[in-house]
Amino acid sequence: MFIKKPHLFHLFLSGLFASLLLMPNAFAGLHKWTDENGQVHYGDRVPSKYLRKEHYQLNEQGVTINTSEKLKTEKEESAAQLKNKIKAAEDRKRLIAARKKALRDRVLLDTFTTEKDLSLARDARIEAIDSQLSLAETLIKNDEERLGSLKKRIESIEKASRKAPENLHKEVASISRQIESNYAYVEDKTNERDEIIKTFKQDVIRFRALKKAKLEAKNK
Repeated sequence: MFIKKPHLFHLFLSGLFASLLLMPNAFAGLHKWTDENGQVHYGDRVPSKYLRKEHYQLNEQGVTINTSEKLKTEKEESAAQLKNKIKAAEDRKRLIAARKKALRDRVLLDTFTTEKDLSLARDARIEAIDSQLSLAETLIKNDEERLGSLKKRIESIEKASRKAPENLHKEVASISRQIESNYAYVEDKTNERDEIIKTFKQDVIRFRALKKAKLEAKNK
């Protein structure tokens, strides 16, 4: 038995409850649901096609006593699971970032007493990298000179209509790889140097803020 007109709901309840007065404990509850067109229905049972949709159970006064949530489709369930995984990943990322920041703050305060200490640490790291860069650039220069000499030697041999020894070609290939490797090393170290300078500027700002907060807390 279904009632489609919401405005007839109270009349329906009155008649239904009157008949149930003669049938003690017979009231099993009234149900309310909405069809695909947005039409609200009432009845003593929910049609099977609407059981997966949100529906309600009402008591004798027409008050909702139980709500059955809409069941997700397989596609909706997969989307919800994906959303939860993304949220969990973002939460973990934020937590890791917060822990790293807290650890960095502790290192700053435990390792350095003044900004000058920070500057000295930065200068020492920059100096070490500059030495590494200088050595790599010297190796590149020497290897390029050797490579040039080898290529001229091979060219001279071939101009004389002779075949250059295989070991010369292998040496050219080996030196070329070494030069390429050293150029990549120089690029990496240059980027590392730039990152140290950038990080130092951030650390100074953070160090000042931490020192200020520590002083204010001490003076309270």
